[in-house]
Amino acid sequence: MNLRTILWKTAKRVLHPLGFELRARKPEGTQFTMEAMLARAAARGTRPGTIVDIGAAAGRWTQKCLNHFPDARYLLIEPLEERRSELEKLRARFPNVEFATAAAGEKPGEAVLSVASDLDGSGIYDNARGANTRTVPVVSLDTELVKRALPGPYFLKFDTHGFELPILAGATATLRQTTMLLLEAYNFQLTANCLRFHELCAHMETLGFRCADLADPMLRPRDNLFWQVDLVFLPKDAPAFTASTYV
Repeated sequence: MNLRTILWKTAKRVLHPLGFELRARKPEGTQFTMEAMLARAAARGTRPGTIVDIGAAAGRWTQKCLNHFPDARYLLIEPLEERRSELEKLRARFPNVEFATAAAGEKPGEAVLSVASDLDGSGIYDNARGANTRTVPVVSLDTELVKRALPGPYFLKFDTHGFELPILAGATATLRQTTMLLLEAYNFQLTANCLRFHELCAHMETLGFRCADLADPMLRPRDNLFWQVDLVFLPKDAPAFTASTYV
């Protein structure tokens, strides 16, 4: 037993009768990063067969995820042709990565995509029209995963700017084999059919999932109000939920 351990145990033994509890200090500002959340998921024993990155952009999130789940298969779904070359480079580096240049939705077809000047703000929004829109193909998770013979269990990541409900509606079979979801949730009504974060939690309960963790909470710069957060959902019958106590 080293000196640090001896001092730790002695301090705890002295403080406990006085009603105090000694805890290790956590580095501030690190526990709610995306990297920390992925590390916690891996430490809990999450072992997805396939990770689906919906709204993959240039694949940066997938690259983070590969550090924690290197053995999973990856499907990146991204509708912007401007991202194709970056995703092809990622696929060339990692043989377990593949991608579809399409949007995810309720069923295969087409949708009108609003294209933002920075590309990152692009999405399928209400009544989109004008010069900065284009028609893109749509795939459903249920059909695409079967077509590509990608194995479960699934870990689904959504970065879809309020378009979550149609994608979830097109994933009925997929959700039955899903072990974890990561959904970008907002505190404001982005579109008519967008769920705010508390409504999203309630909707996920009806689908059989409970909120279990979070990452990257964000304030909006105009007034520092809570803007968005990435929420982690696990099946309601996950072993982690059997205990309702703090320790």
